[in-house]
Amino acid sequence: MRARRHTSSGVPLLESAAWRAFLRDIGLIALTFVVGYGISVLWLSPGTVFTKDHSLPRVLEMGQAEARRSLTELGFRPRLDGERHSDAFPRGTVIWQDPPEGTVLPPNSVVQLIVSAGPSLVAMPDIVGMSLSQATKIMSAAGVRVGSIDTVAGGQEPGIVLASRPSAGVGRPRGGAVALVVSRGPEPSR
Repeated sequence: MRARRHTSSGVPLLESAAWRAFLRDIGLIALTFVVGYGISVLWLSPGTVFTKDHSLPRVLEMGQAEARRSLTELGFRPRLDGERHSDAFPRGTVIWQDPPEGTVLPPNSVVQLIVSAGPSLVAMPDIVGMSLSQATKIMSAAGVRVGSIDTVAGGQEPGIVLASRPSAGVGRPRGGAVALVVSRGPEPSR
């Protein structure tokens, strides 16, 4: 019995000169693309490839300690440049940073921070001797509101403000409550 070998007639595919030329051309095209891409990256942004510069993160609305820690971890030097009153941000949160977020800086660069000192204070108006309704309107216009109202006997007319806590000129947070002492009118005679 004779064994028959099955062989393909013709030249194997990988050994053909046309196939090798095709693979060589594909390799050259890929190499040209990679080299061209590398050159364009170096040409357009050489600093980002070879430096340790970082983009500055957004630290606005963060607490002061958290913002300082975040900047220090990236190699920046946070510097507190004071406090400003802000009705929009609670006390101790960052309300301003310089340079702004997204700026690329080298390591050890100084980042200035300003922290909120809380809401601005409103001077308590002098309302002693006014009627309660008039005093309420003036207080509302000044930015404070009526808190508790204590009534005491005394004064010529009922409903006249005899005192305020705090007194006139003292600063209160905007929207803060002020306690009032109001007259009930003259005491009846015995």
